[in-house]
Amino acid sequence: MFRHPPPRPSSQNDSNSIKPPKPPDRPLVPYMRFSRKMWAKVRAENPDSQLWDIGKVIGQMWRDAPESEKAIYHQEYDIERQEYEKALKAYHNSAAYQQYLSAKNRAKVSDKTNTVGSVIAASRGRLDTGGVVIQPVEDEELGDLSSRRIAAVRFDRNHRLIADLFSGNIVTDTRTVLAQNRIEMLKKQATSLALHQSKLEEELKKLSEVFQTKKRSMEIASEEFAAKLKKVCEEKPQLDETKYASMVDDWSEKLLSAYDDYRAKQEALRAKQMVEREQLAEETPILYRLTVGDSSPSPKNKATDEVQSPQIVITEQQQHATSTAASSAVDTDVPPVTSSRTTTGEGTEKLAQDHQEQEAKEASIDPPTLEASGEIS
Repeated sequence: MFRHPPPRPSSQNDSNSIKPPKPPDRPLVPYMRFSRKMWAKVRAENPDSQLWDIGKVIGQMWRDAPESEKAIYHQEYDIERQEYEKALKAYHNSAAYQQYLSAKNRAKVSDKTNTVGSVIAASRGRLDTGGVVIQPVEDEELGDLSSRRIAAVRFDRNHRLIADLFSGNIVTDTRTVLAQNRIEMLKKQATSLALHQSKLEEELKKLSEVFQTKKRSMEIASEEFAAKLKKVCEEKPQLDETKYASMVDDWSEKLLSAYDDYRAKQEALRAKQMVEREQLAEETPILYRLTVGDSSPSPKNKATDEVQSPQIVITEQQQHATSTAASSAVDTDVPPVTSSRTTTGEGTEKLAQDHQEQEAKEASIDPPTLEASGEIS
């Protein structure tokens, strides 16, 4: 009975046994991030559900989630994907990965050169291990050798192709394969992003139009202000010495006329106050004396009192002096006459001085009183 020899490790197994250095981890897609976040919550809400049922619930929640919430996961994924691309580029340029590639290439070259020798060695190994084999014909022709050679080459080629097809470099990674629902979801996201971008562009266009409108209005206002300022600067009055002198004369005349008017008004006001005081003194003399006092007589009787009072005083003094002179004339004749004359003269002078002092006091008191009454009225 034919027995298969035990397998021997070949160079192909040696090439496959070479392992590359650990690459950087791929970032999780937005759905997987959402699933990892919501898994514990959904599992707690549905403790009796199977794993695939929980996955369906989370998938429905992801489809029903608003675009704003999804955008957060997409943003995190984009950030980590950029970091992953940088890390992957650094990984491909690393010394360990380059050594792995060179070792793999050397293993492939050695596989190609030693394929025929391995087949012959395997056939010889079968002879050593025993079993039912067919002995080769010693006197083979050249045509038979060429056919064996061709068969060996074909065998080697087929096995090399099979090894290449099922190697890790040729087989596609299942993590990079996108499902149909994933493609549809990405299309929806692309549509929503395009719509959002169009809205942002419209808003930016409106803001630009508003800015241009405000800018034009400010430019127009600035031009108008510059024109008005130029006009004012051109039309400002030019002042010289002649014009200044004429202005001084005009204002001097105006001030003088205003002062004359003021004086006329003050005189009229004083006259009116005097008339009112005369009327008050004539109508209610008692009330006038109580309010004004005896020291200030009425204006009408003031002059007559001033004229009559010295005469009355003088006559009284003369009578008194005459009586005293007559009484003293009994004793002496000449001296009493002279003494009476001297006393009469001294009394008259004293009365005149008192009268002048009283007039001066009244003159100093009456004008402020009149002015105050005018201000009050």
